[in-house]
Amino acid sequence: MSRKPTAYNDKQRILRLYSVLISKQSMSVDEIENLFFVGRKTVQRDIAAIREFLADLQFEDEVKSEIIFDRKSKKYHLTEREHLFEVFARINTVGNGLDH
Repeated sequence: MSRKPTAYNDKQRILRLYSVLISKQSMSVDEIENLFFVGRKTVQRDIAAIREFLADLQFEDEVKSEIIFDRKSKKYHLTEREHLFEVFARINTVGNGLDH
């Protein structure tokens, strides 16, 4: 099966996928493949990259916000979005006191 060239590079694709998942949307592997014109292995690598980012982001906390695969719906989604927003708020508060 040939794939249409994508308009996204790897980083852009991962960020776009993350933004879709953080906006309360869940996506199946097939939907991700079709949206970005990538294969299953690329989807798995992208999800792994997002999971690593989320774990690193919450390094001082219990990891609550993570990407999980719901076997019933056969879709990936982000858990505990509110916790993640709290982490972002805390990071931004710390960052506001820094001189650039």
